[in-house]
Amino acid sequence: RDSLRPMMTDINTSSDTTNKRWSKHETRLAYLAIHDNPRRFLRWDVIQYTMFATRDAIKLELAYLKSLPDWKSNWKPILEESHVGHPPPYWRYPRSSGNLIHHAYNVAQFQEKTKMSVRDMDYIFEFGGGYGNTCRLIHDMGFTGTYVLYDLPGFSALQEFYLKSLGRKVLNPSSIHSGQSGTLCISNLNLLESIIRINSKIPNSMFIATWSLSETPLQYRETITSLISDFQTYLIASQSTYDEIDNIGFFQKWRESQPNVTWQSWQIEHLGRNFYMVGQR
Repeated sequence: RDSLRPMMTDINTSSDTTNKRWSKHETRLAYLAIHDNPRRFLRWDVIQYTMFATRDAIKLELAYLKSLPDWKSNWKPILEESHVGHPPPYWRYPRSSGNLIHHAYNVAQFQEKTKMSVRDMDYIFEFGGGYGNTCRLIHDMGFTGTYVLYDLPGFSALQEFYLKSLGRKVLNPSSIHSGQSGTLCISNLNLLESIIRINSKIPNSMFIATWSLSETPLQYRETITSLISDFQTYLIASQSTYDEIDNIGFFQKWRESQPNVTWQSWQIEHLGRNFYMVGQR
C-alpha cells in the first residue's frame, strides 16, 4: 500500500472508525520516530503494515515491467533502489524493493493506457503519498515540474525527511509560486486549496491517488474531488469497497460528473477486488 489518509480532522466526518485507525497509525509513527532509528524507517511495523504491497503481487508486476520494450533503457535503471530508509530488498530482484516495483507498475499502467509519459507532466498532485516513493520514482523518470504531496502531518513530515535524504528539492509553502520546480509536502486543507488555485493554469496537470482516496470518508473525498475537477489526467487505484462504502458506485458517479474526461477503468486481476481508473481530459 503506497498511500495514507489526509488531514481528516479539518472537517466533520461520520467515519469514526477510519479516523481512529489512521490516528493510531500516526501515533505509532511518532513513537517510532522518537524511540527508534529513523534511518531504518522502512523496517517499522506501521510503515510495512500500511504501505507495503504483497509479495505475490510483486512477482507478477515485475514480470510485466520486464516484458515492456523499454525495460532495459527505462525501467531497469529506475528500479535501482536507494539505501535511504533501509528498504528490504525484493528477493527475486535484490537490486530493487517490492514497493519500488509496485509503484513503477502503477505508473506503467497509466502510461500504457494514456500513451503519455509522467516525465512530460508540468504539475502533479498526489493525495496521500506514503513515504514519498512514487514522488521519488516519477522524478527519477525525468519529471521536473511542481509536485504536491498531501497527507497527515506525521506522514507529511516523513515524506519530507525521505525526499531530503535522497537529496531532492523540497519547497517551502510560504514561498511557493506557480510552476516552481520541486516537491511540496503539506497537510493543511486550506493551504492545499491555495496551492491548487496558484497552479490552476499550469498545463499537463496530473492527479494521483493510489488506494488513498478510496479509504477516505465520503464527505472528505467529496471535498477533494471538488478541488481536482480541472486536472488534465488522473491515476486512481481503489478497492471495490472500504468500511462498507461502495467505491465502485462512488467513482462511477464521479466519472459521470466529468463529461469532458475520457475514463478507462479495469479490475486489477492479481489483486482481486481492486481496480485502476485512468482519465484524460
